[in-house]
Amino acid sequence: MSGADRNLLSVRGLVVRYPAGVQSAASLTAVRGVDLDIPQQGIYGLVGESGCGKSSLAHAILQLKPVAAGQALWHRQDLLSMRGSQLRSARRKIQLVFQDPLASLSPRRSVLQTLVEPLDHFGIGQAGTGQAGSREEQASAALETVGLSPDLRHRYPRELSGGQRQRVALARALITEPELIIADEPVSSLDVSVQARIIELILELREKLGIAFLFVSHDLAVVGQLADTVGVMYLGKIVEQGAADDVFARPAHPYTRALLAAVPVADPDHPRPEILKGEPPSPLTPPSGCVFHKRCPEPITPCSTIVPTETSLQDSQTTDHRVRCHLWNSTKN
Repeated sequence: MSGADRNLLSVRGLVVRYPAGVQSAASLTAVRGVDLDIPQQGIYGLVGESGCGKSSLAHAILQLKPVAAGQALWHRQDLLSMRGSQLRSARRKIQLVFQDPLASLSPRRSVLQTLVEPLDHFGIGQAGTGQAGSREEQASAALETVGLSPDLRHRYPRELSGGQRQRVALARALITEPELIIADEPVSSLDVSVQARIIELILELREKLGIAFLFVSHDLAVVGQLADTVGVMYLGKIVEQGAADDVFARPAHPYTRALLAAVPVADPDHPRPEILKGEPPSPLTPPSGCVFHKRCPEPITPCSTIVPTETSLQDSQTTDHRVRCHLWNSTKN
């Protein structure tokens, strides 16, 4: 089986634009020609600062954001050209978990009502209660899958802890038996101990159920605990991507190195990292050349005028470590 055949999802040249204002003809390009692949049972970690386009990319795959160009190939069929029942069928197999479970769960619906809703929507299972295969029974099973007691099914989101709410959100995604879950900052609103349990749960779900994940986060430390592949995004572009072990061991892009250096270390004698200078530029007025050059600690002449192409690191431990940087020859070792 070829690499393309193993991929559940292949994104190619994806561009997302928004109108800059009601009375303006200008547009804001949030995603600038992104390519990525997610194989069966794979976990792709998409990381970058807030506002870099991660969520726009994740939501555009399911046509929840406007797509100006590109493809999102699901089992080699373009999701972005699907309509009606075909799109509905694909969305059953690609579920989305949002950042804030308190906002994404209706306060007026009990846990049971929340879990039964997608079953009703997609026509899964039997209506009615108390019978084998009923939707209520499927909801209880989904709760057990994410480590919650079925006794919680009659509670409301306000009666649950943050970790419990996020597990309910995961159960809602799981109940349609998806092949891929797009998790958009699913642990950023949780404390560290709860984050660790949710990460363990995601790894268990991948192992037991064979589910693949697109895991969106601003936190490289979190991504490093679970991702097989990492993509580092800056101002709408993926500037570096590859096998997680390879990217973490030998980051090639200055931005990736800065993110890794900023990961907290439990050692008071550990040297404090240098903070990146300046702020990310506005996507309304992106800089010419490399989008990172105004904050780069090592800019060279081509950076301000020439857009770097994606280049494979030839001595990489894997064959898929790629970087967009004019400096890559000096940074790969």
